[in-house]
Amino acid sequence: MKYPISFEAITKDVEYCEEVIKMHDQASTYLKKFEWCKAIKNSTLYLNLGVTLCIFLFEIENLASKEDNFLWMMVGDIPPMYLDVYGSKTTVDVLERYTALAKDWISSIELGESIDDCYPFEAMPTIEMANLLKTRVNLIQNSIIPNIDEISLPPSLLLL
Repeated sequence: MKYPISFEAITKDVEYCEEVIKMHDQASTYLKKFEWCKAIKNSTLYLNLGVTLCIFLFEIENLASKEDNFLWMMVGDIPPMYLDVYGSKTTVDVLERYTALAKDWISSIELGESIDDCYPFEAMPTIEMANLLKTRVNLIQNSIIPNIDEISLPPSLLLL
């Protein structure tokens, strides 16, 4: 199967189909919690590791910014995260940014510092949660990033 795949085109032929649908539902629910996300227009699957990790690109109706309508969304056995498309242009960029932000959060927890300036992960700021996230970050850095295809945004979004 060649990625990216429009979510509407996902069929039983897609590996981990039911898990991908579950991850898409989680990503959609996460985005809809934000007041600025009025609606989800489209979504595309860029990385599919089932419930372990999926990366989607969402097109939304953004009440806060008419120009900022595309977001990367990571979900799976990790705290969910969205990123704009201005800094991260490929699946590898997205995962590297996720791990950098997670390491910052983990470090703040380990040092007993405030996480106010960290990405607002949906996780309790405890040593136990920091250790669990550290395990996932190591998996992403050591096993996933070196072994995935680097898939870029569509050409029209690369210009942003």
